[in-house]
Amino acid sequence: MTTFCERCKREIYRYEVCDYCGRKICNNCMKSSQRATKTKRLVICKDCWSDMEKRKAYKSGRAFNEPVETHIM
Repeated sequence: MTTFCERCKREIYRYEVCDYCGRKICNNCMKSSQRATKTKRLVICKDCWSDMEKRKAYKSGRAFNEPVETHIM
């Protein structure tokens, strides 16, 4: 099953979903990926990398729409 990259419109067979914009992207459009936890893998595309708020969320190891946990004692 082939599909198209939603960023560059190329035909792709394997895609990743950007955790910050939700688009299906190819490997050329993927800027970076990291393991946030043992089972969760974060992927950011080149367009989201230029947005500083999304980049800060990526570097801190959380998805952009996840709430920030505060520990109140």
